[in-house]
Formats: sequence, C-alpha cells, structure tokens
Amino acid sequence: MSRLVIIAGLSTLLAGCAIFPPNHQGGISATVTPEDYAQRLCGHLDLEDYPSCLSQVLDYFERPRSNDLPPGHSTSGPFAVMMGGEVYMGTYGGESPLLSSFRVSNGRKGCRGSYNAVNGSADALFDVYCDDGRSGWADIILDSDGRNGIGKLALNDGTKGDIVFGYTALGRAAPYPYVP
Repeated sequence: MSRLVIIAGLSTLLAGCAIFPPNHQGGISATVTPEDYAQRLCGHLDLEDYPSCLSQVLDYFERPRSNDLPPGHSTSGPFAVMMGGEVYMGTYGGESPLLSSFRVSNGRKGCRGSYNAVNGSADALFDVYCDDGRSGWADIILDSDGRNGIGKLALNDGTKGDIVFGYTALGRAAPYPYVP
C-alpha cells in the first residue's frame, strides 16, 4: 500500500513539473459539452448577440440527428477558428491518426496548421502559419468520439483564438457562422 502511495505522489510531482508548449490544453481526448462548443463559437460576439448565439448552438445540440458522415469524411470535416473578433472557416483532414492538418480563412486572410506524430508530436499540437507572416501553435482536444473537438490557438503577435471542429459541432456549415 505504501509503495502505491509513493508512486502516486511521485507521478503527481512529476506531472506538476512538466513543461507544456504555449497554451497547451494538457491532453488529447476528453468529454466536450455543448456549452464548451457554444462558448467558443459565440465568445467573439458583442454582448447583445451572445445570448441568441448561445441559445441557437445549444438548441442545435438538442435536436436529434443521424450519425451519418458523408462518404470519405471519417477523418476530415469542418474547422472554425474565432480569432481577433473574426471567424475563420475551413476544413481539417488526416491521412492517418499520426498526421493531420487544417486550413482556415476569413475571406481575406488564411492560416494553416499541421502536426506529425511520426516526427515527434506526442499530442495534437499543430504548428500554425498564416498568410500574413504570423505563426504559432494550435492545441486541440478531441471529444470522446474522436471526430469533433475544441482548442486554443496562439500566434507570435499575441493573437489568441478559439477552435471548434467536426460535423457534430459545426454541422455542414450550419449553425455556424452565427448571423444576428
């Protein structure tokens, strides 16, 4: 019993000393609630539009829907980044569980990110490069179904963003982007 307590204490101590990349969420998979999605999808809006958006997203999650993915889309789907008060929409794709990428645009500017677990990425940490020269990190957490999720993005100029991805979270371009 005492050996178990020592091992648990040592594990906790070592975990507390770990160094995470900027904005690292600290995991790969977790349960993501509809409220988690709604907060990220609506957080960039003005206060007067926020409650309507929140209600719309939560209503979307309450509606029954079939679990049918379009053919060939089990490892790809919609990807949204809310950054600098703007919405960047695009797609993500993965050739395998070890390689993944995304590309988003707001119509004027775009960013892309990728990770490669074969080359040492232990978590889903994306190197991000934007058309305007900015670069940084994107850190995602998969929902327990492995096809949807949330995340954070941080660029070298101090810009931060929220990420939402997947068909369950974003539908087929609906309900997002929210228009008041």
